Amino acid sequence: MRILAILSRIPYPPTDGGAILTYNTLKYLHRAGHELHVLALNTKKHYQPPEVLREVCTSIQTVDVNTDITAAGALWSALRGESYITSRFYSKPLEELLLRTLRSTPVDVVHIDHTLVAWYARTIRQHLPERPLVVLRTHNVEYMIQERLAKHETMLLRRWYRRYAAERMKAFEKRFFAECDGVIAITPEDAAQIRAMGYDGAMEVIPAGADVRDFAPNPTISPKPNTICYIGGMDWMPNIEAMQWFVRDVMPLVREKLPDVEFHLAGKRMSPEILEYGQQQSVFTHPDVPSAPVFMQSHEILIVPLLSGGGMRLKIVEAMALGMPIVSTRIGAEGIAVRDGESILFAETPEEFVEKIGMLLANPALKKRLGEEARRIALERYTWEGIAAQQIRFYDSLLASKNIPRPA
Repeated sequence: MRILAILSRIPYPPTDGGAILTYNTLKYLHRAGHELHVLALNTKKHYQPPEVLREVCTSIQTVDVNTDITAAGALWSALRGESYITSRFYSKPLEELLLRTLRSTPVDVVHIDHTLVAWYARTIRQHLPERPLVVLRTHNVEYMIQERLAKHETMLLRRWYRRYAAERMKAFEKRFFAECDGVIAITPEDAAQIRAMGYDGAMEVIPAGADVRDFAPNPTISPKPNTICYIGGMDWMPNIEAMQWFVRDVMPLVREKLPDVEFHLAGKRMSPEILEYGQQQSVFTHPDVPSAPVFMQSHEILIVPLLSGGGMRLKIVEAMALGMPIVSTRIGAEGIAVRDGESILFAETPEEFVEKIGMLLANPALKKRLGEEARRIALERYTWEGIAAQQIRFYDSLLASKNIPRPA
């Protein structure tokens, strides 16, 4: 199959959830023998030389763009009634490059990777009468992230703006989902929200996964006793919010009830505020760890205290593949096939987090049982090979149902 992928950024290095999903989608479609051409926005924030993707695609073309948030940009988008979150990812040069590419390179499917670049589904529909199949791969239902952040926001102006951003984002999603021949949701919960917005086209739920070779238990690594950890991109607002809450509301209770326990926090692009958490008793920050699986296995328990966000937390799936015990909020584990008490422990309040952490540290047999069941699920449901195969089956079914001829 010939696929043209449109990306919101160059997903390298694949160390945060969005980059991991996009990179491995490319890697395993290409590894399965499909002809994969890439058009990517090369953002100032995540700038990379295009060559970093040469091994996971047939060809790559990029357009430089600055998606930095500015007050002027936010105001201009508000005056135009647009979603500022998405307007930063519209690029006329990328639009022109897309049309030139599709007119010169026959493809079966245009794979739009992330709602932020759903703009280009309309471009294809408006300008190409003989158009290929267009499928949008969502990472989240984006408006829900803003709604959940607004719910926990204490500053009135910020709460108002997040609610406004959620409204604009929801309008964008409703409009541009309808421009696609098919939509891939990452979780059943996201699929239900997309349907609730009125999308009635073809849809498939395809999760993200874990590289079970990289994320395999390493018997030579012994976790440090009485340690809990978290790892995630520290430039994503739901992760920042989670760490603010955990350090402010949970750690004082940990120090009181479990005084020997250390909390180790890792993630790229830590703000000065997050880095300062390392000055508190029993809290240690690791702004750039060389190996996520080594870091995770060096601690006894992974905690995922997310209060907002959407989509799917890949670090949970990776921890499952490692056979680690996990304590998470239900939002943190949304869309992942785990059961409380069988493959994960759920906690919502500071008291519950302390209780579940203490329970695991005091019960090695429970830790072992939860970890083994979590790894079994990861191997059964979340390998990238299986996910790529499911994606191709969805493409094939859409091509057959819409009777779109494949280019010669």
